[in-house]
Amino acid sequence: MGRSTIANINEKLIASGVAFCAFIAIFIFAPCTGHSTEGPIPSFGEGKVKVRLYTDYFCPPCREMEPGLEPVIGELIRSKIVNLIFADTPFYKHSALYARYFLYAVNEKKELEYALFVRRALIEAAKNRVDSAERIEAALKEKGIKLKPFDPKPVFTALTNHLKEDQIDATPSCIIEKDGKKNKYVGAGDIISALNQLKGTAK
Repeated sequence: MGRSTIANINEKLIASGVAFCAFIAIFIFAPCTGHSTEGPIPSFGEGKVKVRLYTDYFCPPCREMEPGLEPVIGELIRSKIVNLIFADTPFYKHSALYARYFLYAVNEKKELEYALFVRRALIEAAKNRVDSAERIEAALKEKGIKLKPFDPKPVFTALTNHLKEDQIDATPSCIIEKDGKKNKYVGAGDIISALNQLKGTAK
């Protein structure tokens, strides 16, 4: 199992406080060209089990986890077992910018398969070191991904609260809330194993 991005000191922001400031700057001061009242955080599925998946497009272990993760969460959502939030973390320089464009994309089309497609496109862009809003927009447009910009401040506020309450300091991480209990899992292996154990859970 790969170590978290936070453990890689040369690749993370110096402290989580700095990361949160960067997150605030991107979300609060970034211009937007459209409006929507959707929010605060887009989620997928109608299940009673609450799942918050914390990943970063620039995190190598997160990228490696994605192919194995997709079929598991797809089955859990189709079976109405979980309600899933993709909680993008602000641990790298351009992470918050990518998170904003994920929100813009799912604001246009809030469907799980589409959200997964957008995540794959953003992972590819991160691998290619796409580092500006203009280049991200071009990369997404090339794949036929449409954007519906909106004011993301309420989403940012909710995400920040989750990050703090869940004490997230590593990616990938996953919070599973079931039957009044909250459990935290870190690393691809533990996350996928924990999600697999939810299969067959009563709706």
